[in-house]
Amino acid sequence: MSWIAQLVVAVGWHPRNLNVEWATIETRLGTQLPADYRDFCEAFGAGEFCDYLTVYASAGGADSELVDSQETNRRIIVEHPVVAKGYLPYGLYQPGVQGGILQWGASVQGDEFAWLAHSTTAPETWPVLARDDAGGWQRFDMSMGKFLYRLLADESFEGFGGFGAVGQTSPPFFTPRS
Repeated sequence: MSWIAQLVVAVGWHPRNLNVEWATIETRLGTQLPADYRDFCEAFGAGEFCDYLTVYASAGGADSELVDSQETNRRIIVEHPVVAKGYLPYGLYQPGVQGGILQWGASVQGDEFAWLAHSTTAPETWPVLARDDAGGWQRFDMSMGKFLYRLLADESFEGFGGFGAVGQTSPPFFTPRS
């Protein structure tokens, strides 16, 4: 069972089977995306886990919060170059550049979640990076789906930034955005 399928079960979700225009989204972004991210978007769409964590997803069609966020981040760096320091030591992912941070989510506390994307490696091999508001990027050598599942439903996972399944009194849940 895939990590996304396990996440669906863990949060009691009924997959939406959204039709997403991946060719358009990936062209805008300048790279292919990991299969589990694509599966996530088609199953969940846009929304939030546990009133805490948002994955920049697609609600179907050519809509893409991930692309919108990445384009905004690129614009901000052009307008305010000092902001680029926040992406050190990796830099922000840019099409045609070998690698960098490609942010796929955030928390209400300002935590950031990303891939360390690289143009010469398969998207399925991109590690997850996570950063809270107090520190640098932490690397997790796993897929986004596995990271989300472990963060939200696996009590043996230490979690990140004070959030995780350890000590939760209620099961994880997903709230869609309409």
